[in-house]
Amino acid sequence: MPIRERLVTYGVTTTAAATITVAALLQPWRGGEVVAPVPEPTPVATGRHAVDVVFAVDTTGSMGGLLEGAKRTVWSIATHIRKTDPEADLRVGLVAYRDIGDDYVTRDLALTGDLDAVFTELSSYQAAGGGDTPEDVDAALDDTLHKMRWRDDARKLVFLVGDAPPASRGDVPRFEVSAREAGDRQIIINTIRCGWDHDAEVAWQEIASLAHGQFSTIREDGGVQQIATPYDDKLAEISANIDSTTVIVGDDGDRRAYHSNMAAAKVAPAPAKADRAAYYAAKAGGPGGNARVANDLVGGVLDGTMAPEAVAPAALPEDLRGMDKPALKAEIEKRAQLRKAAQQELARFARQRDEYLKAKAKDGEGGFDAKVNAAIDAQLKR
Repeated sequence: MPIRERLVTYGVTTTAAATITVAALLQPWRGGEVVAPVPEPTPVATGRHAVDVVFAVDTTGSMGGLLEGAKRTVWSIATHIRKTDPEADLRVGLVAYRDIGDDYVTRDLALTGDLDAVFTELSSYQAAGGGDTPEDVDAALDDTLHKMRWRDDARKLVFLVGDAPPASRGDVPRFEVSAREAGDRQIIINTIRCGWDHDAEVAWQEIASLAHGQFSTIREDGGVQQIATPYDDKLAEISANIDSTTVIVGDDGDRRAYHSNMAAAKVAPAPAKADRAAYYAAKAGGPGGNARVANDLVGGVLDGTMAPEAVAPAALPEDLRGMDKPALKAEIEKRAQLRKAAQQELARFARQRDEYLKAKAKDGEGGFDAKVNAAIDAQLKR
């Protein structure tokens, strides 16, 4: 039996993991004495709708065009989800797959609410490997079903994207078995075939049918068409200003991960930067939407979920650790007000950009992002 290689991405801060980290580092003060952290209270329902979305993507050599398109449009897809359901509590996961003999068979990013981490991981994908036509779709679906920590109450969507039929290796259930399981678990699998391979079409149609999803076909290069707008640079500038107000509560590893994500966002194409800004503009209008990551103290203050005086000094960035509590509170409140003003400006330019894009939208079937958005429209409104 062939051995399946795994390169699983660890250390990405999900909302739940970040909450645990922050809870361990926040220390309530009573009479100047530090007391042990108390367990978090049971979360109260906020009316938000859990939405878990996983992209399972072929990353072999023929998929270069699609991968570049996916990197550019992940933010616009996330924004579309939020516009479709403004109360969406969105998490995104990734499964990159190839085949036995390549650098990896699957490479997984756990479901996370940190869309910057998703973009960073997508940005690291390079099209390589392959050789023979079939790829290990079975392994990708098995990871999607069993490695992702799906929320019980979530609307669960999968987008399986590739140009080659499954290569069943016998080490995991075949694709049709996994598709049936997905259907039974209310995990909708949408299949997007790139190119015109007939065997891939047959398998993709069967998977989508068994898992209650949609089958579609796009060009081999992904067919993504991004429109540059006069508002892109301004949105990127405002968004970068908001990023500069962030204060990560945690350890130095948390801050390194955050800065790595910011570095990936900084080199994105201008339309992608604008899409990212538009996503956060939409997010800021919802519950808990002021924090760009779960352990962002400034966003937590604006959302009413965190207090500067409760943060242990060791959990702060080095430049803030030496401040006394009144000075720290004043600094965080100053950043919060700067962010609030910038978010209002961001929302205004995001609306103008959205109107521009609607006016410039082209007719036609569209590419990868259009197919994803069409499925989202149909499946989140059920």
